[in-house]
Amino acid sequence: MEPWLAYAHFLSIFVLFALLTGEFVLLRSTPSAPSLKLLSRLDIGYGLFAVLVLVTGVLRVFLGAIPASFWATNPVFWVKMGLFLAVGLMSVPPTLIILRWKRAHDQNGTLPDPEVWRKPARYLHAELGLLVLIPLAAVLMGR
Repeated sequence: MEPWLAYAHFLSIFVLFALLTGEFVLLRSTPSAPSLKLLSRLDIGYGLFAVLVLVTGVLRVFLGAIPASFWATNPVFWVKMGLFLAVGLMSVPPTLIILRWKRAHDQNGTLPDPEVWRKPARYLHAELGLLVLIPLAAVLMGR
């Protein structure tokens, strides 16, 4: 079971990173109705895969080859969890902004100004920066 849990965990991490990168790239383009629709879908996918990363990670802790007691006493594990939590919290403002844009577009067809459109990319850039530290923490956990 451990190899399948590890595979599901790693695959969900790769997809999560790809979705966040897609959002970041899209926010650097010009706003349009199709790009807003895609941005909204990418953000929903990002949220779903964040949950999948969390679920598969928890399953690996409790059902994996290494006992949960090892993880509970490993300080680097808690750094990794803190990074994941920080990324999750940083994803809230862009999600709320995207939802507001989508609602406004659905109600009256408005799109955000190009300068406003690019603002959430700052959050995503920071999220990506923290996300790349999580695998480093994972490598250090085993040392």
